[in-house]
Amino acid sequence: MRRLPSLTALRTFEAAARHAHFGRAAAELCVTDSAVSHQIRQLEEQLGSTLFERDGRQVRPTPQARRLLHSLQQAFELIGEACDELRDPGSQAQLRVAVTAELAQKWLVGRLADFAERHPQITLHLHEQPLEATLPGSEIDIAITYGTGPDDASAYFVRPLPTLQFFPVCSPGLFNQSPLKHPRDLARHCLLHDDQDGKTWTAWLTTHAGDIQPTRHLYLGHAGLTMEAAARGQGVAIGDNLTSAEDLASGRLVRPFAAQVPSLGQYALVCERLRLDKPAAAHFIEWFTDQLVDL
Repeated sequence: MRRLPSLTALRTFEAAARHAHFGRAAAELCVTDSAVSHQIRQLEEQLGSTLFERDGRQVRPTPQARRLLHSLQQAFELIGEACDELRDPGSQAQLRVAVTAELAQKWLVGRLADFAERHPQITLHLHEQPLEATLPGSEIDIAITYGTGPDDASAYFVRPLPTLQFFPVCSPGLFNQSPLKHPRDLARHCLLHDDQDGKTWTAWLTTHAGDIQPTRHLYLGHAGLTMEAAARGQGVAIGDNLTSAEDLASGRLVRPFAAQVPSLGQYALVCERLRLDKPAAAHFIEWFTDQLVDL
């Protein structure tokens, strides 16, 4: 077994780095400020590395220390879960999944009844995954992210979803009232955006509509909101084969054009490899993979 620094020193470092303050760490740990300073000095000597940059009473972890902080927080979380399982074996059936708001609203939630039917012993806690976040939070078992995903394949299990295709969608009423026969007809309509920089619409228009310049735009927080606004006839949104599928199948939305472009990013299921041994996580990943078959 490799030689590790004392657990007390590591716990002290984690608290000090998280608070960026030795005094607040001392208060949390119920020790004196000098005891915290002593533990940090001891840990720095053992590791042969400076852990903090000091600015008066404030401290900032060095870049190397921030990496250590992240690893410690993950390790302490896993230790805590293992202890909880010993105290309450039923806690193994608790699963925390984070997912982006649009994917939860327009695709995942409607399928969870099937997961519950297959695994009634698992209690699922669904959290929102910020769109810009590429990793699960420290208390999250599985995250469904959007973007490039984590770089460290040795630490994370990653299952990419199929590449999305983007295409315009609108309500049947809007389509019938003001027919969209050619992409250039979009110049007369309000474009609904699920991003604040308009890149998704720009990519589609550049490819299929030349140099038209629509003058009406509405910017919303995520694709779930743009799909709802489109279904209510407020404009034309950019849909995709994942978040638009149910509304297209039900007839709430229609595709005025077949033309599409590949998505600028990609969804992926991300799980720390250390959590793959948790039965509930393994069951969810197996179920989730089954849901991707028809995409």
